[in-house]
Amino acid sequence: MNKNFNYIVPIFNKEDILPQTLEGIEKCASSESKIVLIVDGCTDRSESIVDEFIKNSSHKAEKILMPNVHMLLSVNAGLKTVKNGFSIIMQDDIILQDYDSEKKIVELYERINNLGAVSLRYGANIKPSSIKNMIRNDFKRMIVNVDLIQSPDDHADYQKGEYEKFYPRMCAINGPNIIPWNMLSKLGRFDENIAPYGYDDPEYCLRGLKEGFINGLFPLKYQSDFEWGGSRRSKEFQKNATRIINRSRHYVWNKHKDYLKHYLKNNDINRKLETL
Repeated sequence: MNKNFNYIVPIFNKEDILPQTLEGIEKCASSESKIVLIVDGCTDRSESIVDEFIKNSSHKAEKILMPNVHMLLSVNAGLKTVKNGFSIIMQDDIILQDYDSEKKIVELYERINNLGAVSLRYGANIKPSSIKNMIRNDFKRMIVNVDLIQSPDDHADYQKGEYEKFYPRMCAINGPNIIPWNMLSKLGRFDENIAPYGYDDPEYCLRGLKEGFINGLFPLKYQSDFEWGGSRRSKEFQKNATRIINRSRHYVWNKHKDYLKHYLKNNDINRKLETL
């Protein structure tokens, strides 16, 4: 198993918190790790902060410029640079605080065969939306997340997991997300038909399930705050967000509905929960 790590960090207007985010990565990353910083249409000082970090970092670090394309396409731009090892897809407002995280992640993947996408933040199962929901959304069937479990450090109101305990779920949601090289090399990158955003993690994880990978949550310590996020959430963003998210949920359902029906019918996730 190649134990190198690639930190993929899309960045959009986070000048206030970005120095701490980058410092957290610098402290967690081993000497062989690579840090890929995607500056995605920033209009504040974020790019200059990135330039200063690259100049002073003790790691191999590089910058990619993207023209405000949102996270999915920026992540794919970063993943194009990956040739081996583990990819950690970060958000620009998460401060990693477990300085042994790489060692713990490697040990987890060595312990569980066919381990695929793992989030340090959220895990969830997937099912089709209800008939009532389908009618409400122009008779379009969609996927929904259920059985959510979260890191102790997150601010949402779901069941909380314990640090360093693995929780199998059908999908890993939201960064920091880990994708091992054997999964990335087999599946490729995220489905750009979902761009600009929304339910790209579940779509990728469903592809992984088809190939026999196991996904889930593995909480490691980080710092996050609700007030740090949302820099893209202009009035125009809010106006279009529900429509874009529902389009993505419908797209994922249509793409994977036959497999999802089979998977749920055969209770595969329950068997995995019993054995891990």
